[in-house]
Amino acid sequence: MCTYSIVFLDIDGTLLDSRHQVMPCTLNRLKHLHKEGIPIILCSARPPAGVNLIAGQVGLNSPMACYNGGLVFDEKGTILRDVGVDIGLAMKFKQFAAERFPELVVSAYLYNVWMVEDPQHPQIAREAEIAQCTPLKGSLDMVAGSATHVHKLLCMGDAMRIRALQNETSKCFPELMALRSKPEYLEILSPESTKCSATQVLLNHYGLNAKQAVAFGDSDVDVDMLQYCGLGVAMGNSPKSVKEAADYVTASNDQEGVYIALNSLRLKAPGGNKNLKKVR
Repeated sequence: MCTYSIVFLDIDGTLLDSRHQVMPCTLNRLKHLHKEGIPIILCSARPPAGVNLIAGQVGLNSPMACYNGGLVFDEKGTILRDVGVDIGLAMKFKQFAAERFPELVVSAYLYNVWMVEDPQHPQIAREAEIAQCTPLKGSLDMVAGSATHVHKLLCMGDAMRIRALQNETSKCFPELMALRSKPEYLEILSPESTKCSATQVLLNHYGLNAKQAVAFGDSDVDVDMLQYCGLGVAMGNSPKSVKEAADYVTASNDQEGVYIALNSLRLKAPGGNKNLKKVR
């Protein structure tokens, strides 16, 4: 049986249940592992404030990866990685989406700033409630003179129209990465903003290798991380493509899936695990 020394956890749809809460057994298990010295790394498409909110609920004092890996912090809050979409390119994409898909809501994130056209829009209000992030009325033009990039653009709306935008983006903007974090959400990112890249940075931070890592996820944005780590665990609520990309499928996020998987693994704090083999 393999031994693992670090855990990478997606948040929404993975760590959090459908009520956006951490289930009790999962919470207790994570607190125990953290106390034992196992790094528990939250790796999410959320902004820093949204990731910190969940880290506080779990009681973690660990590094974290935000914006799908575009912005990575160590345990002291020092930035280890900072990449995103060029501000000019972001403006071109936003104009394209407004012309071709006017019914979709497109907003932009830069560090802890969430720029939206209408803070009162129902979809913006719902996302703000879930992620506990305050939207600010503004446009990319306002930051174009002072920022070189944004960390992501978030497109929200009807699932079929979101899929259509994803297809059009791959054709018209090959320099961008368009991934769905849920059927109604499309994340527009730099190709450098990947959870796999974030795990590489943080494994190096701890002096570990990929074989010593276990990762949990439930959506397209998690696939590269699941495939890179020694053990990739897909949630039971994941789509078929994510389950097929993983090494193991656990129960859903409403059935303590993270707890069930972690409870079956051998975990040891960094320092003593060498030459581990990937589980299939």
